[in-house]
Amino acid sequence: MFLRNQTRDLISRLGRPGPLLQILTGPRQVGKTTAIRQILDALGKKGCSKIFATADAIAAPPVKWISEHWDKAAARARAGKPAILAFDELQKIPGWSEIVKKRVDQDSRKPPARRPRVILSGSSALMIERGLTESLAGRFELIRFPHWNLAEMREAFGTGLQKYLVLGGYPKLREFRSEPERFLEYVKDSIIEPVLSKDILLLHPVNKPALLRRLFEFACYHPAEMVSLQKMLGQLTDKGNVTTIADYLNLLGKAYLVVPIQKYSPEILRIRGSSPKLIVMAQALVSAVRDIGQAELSGSPKLYGRLAENAVGAHLLKAGLDLYYWRDRDEEIDFIVRKGGKTAAIEVGTSTDKTAGTLRRLAARLNIGNTYIVGPAGIPLEEFLSGSPEQLL
Repeated sequence: MFLRNQTRDLISRLGRPGPLLQILTGPRQVGKTTAIRQILDALGKKGCSKIFATADAIAAPPVKWISEHWDKAAARARAGKPAILAFDELQKIPGWSEIVKKRVDQDSRKPPARRPRVILSGSSALMIERGLTESLAGRFELIRFPHWNLAEMREAFGTGLQKYLVLGGYPKLREFRSEPERFLEYVKDSIIEPVLSKDILLLHPVNKPALLRRLFEFACYHPAEMVSLQKMLGQLTDKGNVTTIADYLNLLGKAYLVVPIQKYSPEILRIRGSSPKLIVMAQALVSAVRDIGQAELSGSPKLYGRLAENAVGAHLLKAGLDLYYWRDRDEEIDFIVRKGGKTAAIEVGTSTDKTAGTLRRLAARLNIGNTYIVGPAGIPLEEFLSGSPEQLL
């Protein structure tokens, strides 16, 4: 059984007393529920009592359902046996965050060894986020489960670079090994559609849902491209304004679909005024919208380069790094990453045309000393997508 690093971290945290809720957040269909079951199995083998409760039903259970399961776990903890309580799909219960806050505050007055250790997860990251900001500030730790990277998919399912660039990001791919077209239909129907038509619309005022959908599709046709908000507005059929486009891009980012990154400037106040570069967070999202297969990738160097650059950008974002691009007329740096006081410039190339000297010259204008080329002229793409980007800094 394959365990993601986040799952291993949670097993370690929950294996010892602690006052904070552990909350799993991330995009749909990346294995959060599977991770919970793996955690419970691992801790059960270490002698922990475990309770798994899911609200994944047609009709949401009442709020008291939360307290009933919490009472069971609390009783076992009082008896001196470590108790793990896991809630899945809790965001489907109206008012869930208020009752969880009440129970956490009650438990805070008990000795750590007599409290149940609680983990929460849900398929809608946006709905979970809303509950956290409304009621649970200071009472939880977030464990982010991003889309799967190349190293994880290769180790778990034997996925190679070419397949990852077209179909990567979701472990469900293993069930469609010989049917990539069917897998992309699954991505459209079971991932993209629920996020666009349910997760976002249920929680945020979207006056133009058709525009939101067209914007997502536009991003999938322009992955890792810089596009001005005005140009986007001109190419989309629904009427709107630049502010609406910017707001909807922010929503798509919160929903783990598309993240707009801004132009880099050493002056932080100038960063947000630029045209965004659109990074689609999973390769399969691009292919599902555009019906791309491995044959199309092999026959189009331009498409290969665009998907490779998008994969690098998504890999950097999933690592939690601050990510930007830089451009001045015809001169460009694909990505600039920053964390703390450290910065690095990255250029992605699918041929040997990219030169380290050019990149170093451009980076020096921005007082950036660390430079890397990803591709045949530098770090091989497969090696980069399999490694830890933090090492660059």
